[in-house]
Amino acid sequence: MAPGITYRPLELSHRNDNLEVAALKLSPEHFPLPYSLREPVMQSYGHSQTLGEDQNMPLEELLDHLQRVDDFQLSPLDAVLAQLESIGDPTQPTPEQHATLSWVDSAFKDWQTRYSLAQPLAQSLQRLRPLAGALSLHNSSFYQPGVHPLHQLLDQVVSCAIGWQPDLGRAGVALEQQIEQAVNESLAWFSDRNTDLAAISAAFAHNSERDRKRALRMAQRVTETELGQTRAADARQQAAQMINDSLAQFQAPESIGEFLKGPWFASAQLIMLKFGEESEQWQKMCATTHTLLDSMQTPENAPENRRQQIFEVVTQIPKDLKRLLLSLQHDSEAINDAVGMIEFAHLRVLRQQPLELETIAPLPLPDAVAPPGENSRADTLRSIKAGQWFLIDNTDDQPLRAQLSLNMPQQQKLLFTNHAGLKVLLLDYDNFVNLLTQRKVTKLHQNAGFSICLARAAGIETLEQAESAAGSAQATAVLPGEPPPPPSPPPAPAPIPEPAPESVSPPPSGSDAVDLAADLPMGAWLGFHDGETPLLAKVALHDPVSDIYVFVNREGVKMREISKTQLLALIQQDLVDIIETRSSFRNQVSEIRDPDPLDTQEN
Repeated sequence: MAPGITYRPLELSHRNDNLEVAALKLSPEHFPLPYSLREPVMQSYGHSQTLGEDQNMPLEELLDHLQRVDDFQLSPLDAVLAQLESIGDPTQPTPEQHATLSWVDSAFKDWQTRYSLAQPLAQSLQRLRPLAGALSLHNSSFYQPGVHPLHQLLDQVVSCAIGWQPDLGRAGVALEQQIEQAVNESLAWFSDRNTDLAAISAAFAHNSERDRKRALRMAQRVTETELGQTRAADARQQAAQMINDSLAQFQAPESIGEFLKGPWFASAQLIMLKFGEESEQWQKMCATTHTLLDSMQTPENAPENRRQQIFEVVTQIPKDLKRLLLSLQHDSEAINDAVGMIEFAHLRVLRQQPLELETIAPLPLPDAVAPPGENSRADTLRSIKAGQWFLIDNTDDQPLRAQLSLNMPQQQKLLFTNHAGLKVLLLDYDNFVNLLTQRKVTKLHQNAGFSICLARAAGIETLEQAESAAGSAQATAVLPGEPPPPPSPPPAPAPIPEPAPESVSPPPSGSDAVDLAADLPMGAWLGFHDGETPLLAKVALHDPVSDIYVFVNREGVKMREISKTQLLALIQQDLVDIIETRSSFRNQVSEIRDPDPLDTQEN
């Protein structure tokens, strides 16, 4: 197994209570969170000793120490404390700074463990560890997982790099360079506080999305090729089975056997592929095969109408053969030869000249696949969705990062591609189950990784915990560049409001909208119509000092920043619609996805 990777083998769970537990977990769709985690962070990590005013380290001095961290194996807090001890500096981070740094580093370590990337990508991202700590002290939006640009950058890195491996060659160079560039540009924030982290995140997202689409197109070609081969194999098997069923009922001249197992077999496959099993053409092919073999029989005590039947067959079957011999449709001479051979045999039958009949050996058939459902784990394997990444240790070399591109339940096969979209594995269900049993398959989680780990580090892992935090959270976020507010005792938890009967509140209008805009809740959705393109965004931050609202889209990307005065003016001009104002966390979840039965993500 590869060094430095924590293996969490995939399990096949059949517990009835698995669905109930999994449904309560936070998932990527729940981010960005519409409230601050400052209070739960302080409650979980704010246990350091209170210092005198003269011992509290100024924020800029602490940021300077974080910039000088060069041992990225240490937590930023430990690295800063080591620097202070080495120079004999008596000042220390404040209790709130201590708690915040501890929280962020706990999330960072959890992120690198749960969303393991291959080296050297993981090592390159390790350099952002001190920056994450610094930004959490400098900008209170860091307390909202999924809102800050660094959250978005790290989430995107995992999403696009989870399948990257160093042996990809040229196909992997671009992503490695993009990550290195994003890391270097982000670290420039230490020397230039005006560094546009949002632009860095957006540029990385744009470039990685372009490469992802290219790989997706390659994987689509692989999938289409595999589906074509599968359909061809299925058609071959059905055509062979149809001919074998008829050969099992009748003997035939050797020449007829060669015809059936040659151009007729090839034509049957083409008809199956082109028209399908339920088509009139396929039914005609089956009937003609049976009629042809039956017409070669010369029973001693044939009924009187047998000769009349043969006359009818002799008249009709050449027409049917010419229409159905698709494999010879561009070779009229070959079609005439085949039809002539059959007409000659019929002529002998009409003259009551016995044919030399023999048992024709059947066409070879592949081993039958057990019908779906007979395998006790087939239901679980059928539920694996295309797009999921796995770490598969099926060789003596490094484990392979592979994405499921095609699940074929009927054939009970799984097709995997790599980061570049190239085919790397085709496993049948039995082989995959064997790897699972040997604990050699690890499901790789990839979406909203860092944001999820920030919430986990604050003790928020389920919807119930999130609702509790949402009910007690206070909107204390400030604009970028401002220091976080001084610590305050945690407020008593507010009751969680019951969900409204309607899923979406009717849009307010007129004076009601103006009144509502005076105190927009976090998470409220607004529709802006003052630009060339309509914009739908929700309230992510509100600075009560400068009275500025910050709006983000569903991906948490900042879309607009506007003052309350400007917002009221737009509302009065009917250029803004307040679409939804509820702030209960559960009401913001559009649906709880069906849980993944293969998901063994640690609690």
